[in-house]
Amino acid sequence: MTESVRDRWLSIGMSVLLHGTLIVLLAIGVWHFRHPTPAPTPPIDATVVDARTLKGLGTASVQAPKPKTPPPVPAQPSEGPPLPTPDEQAMREQAAKAEAQHEAQAQQELLARQQAKAQEEAQRKAQAAAAAAATAAAQAAEARKAEEAQAAARAKEQAAAKAKAKAKAKAKAARLAQQKKLEEQKKLAQQKKLAEEQKLAAERAAAARAARVAELQQSLQEDAQATAASGALASWQSEITSRIQNAWIKPPTAQPGIVCVLNVSLIPGGTVTGVSIGQCNGDDAVRQSIQTAVYNASPLPPPPNGVPFPSQLQITFQPTN
Repeated sequence: MTESVRDRWLSIGMSVLLHGTLIVLLAIGVWHFRHPTPAPTPPIDATVVDARTLKGLGTASVQAPKPKTPPPVPAQPSEGPPLPTPDEQAMREQAAKAEAQHEAQAQQELLARQQAKAQEEAQRKAQAAAAAAATAAAQAAEARKAEEAQAAARAKEQAAAKAKAKAKAKAKAARLAQQKKLEEQKKLAQQKKLAEEQKLAAERAAAARAARVAELQQSLQEDAQATAASGALASWQSEITSRIQNAWIKPPTAQPGIVCVLNVSLIPGGTVTGVSIGQCNGDDAVRQSIQTAVYNASPLPPPPNGVPFPSQLQITFQPTN
């Protein structure tokens, strides 16, 4: 739009300048026609006369030269140039009319060129606007496509992150559950061990009490039967020790000089119901083998002289091999 206004004003200025130039040229032509240039004045033909010649005119008759006749001077008009003839006036009017027609045609051609240029400019702008709109639409489509791709990528990343977090939480929960299970198992094992230790302590305390009772009973028995049955009791205990010796399977860790105190629980008939080992210089394998030998030697031989089996019997076991 700015270029069209500028071109319009430029065309108007050129038209005004052309018309002004034509008017000036026409005025100059009319002025020269009404004021023609005057004809040049012809030179004067004269003869230079010396003064001495003038002095001798009185004494001698010398014929003076005849003056030359100047050429005729054309008559000058008293006023301006003559008025143009009707033919000249008609030619001038026809020339002016032709000039006006030429000027109008030039203006029409200039206006047509301006209109064509404006149409071309409008068409070019329309094409440029259409191309810009197509480019903008393509760019918008590409931008939407890129945004959709980015949104899909973000959704995929979020889903992957969510799945990863879920798997991590699941692994953590499983790890905590396993840890809790191990702690519970450890706690149960500790409780079981404590119960076993308490049971073993109770058994040991009961065995100690039984041993003390057995010792007391044996002491009483020994006191009561010390005189009459001292020899028979020693023989009976030797027989029990011999039977245990025969039933004993010596473990590889057994060392010479083993001495172990056995606390044996009996029922009528000599059947062994319990064996606990008191003081003993053997290891666990020796202790276990001696307990097994006592059970294998059951029932024990009866006491001499019809004495009933004691409920508790303490035996000092000293294997010979």
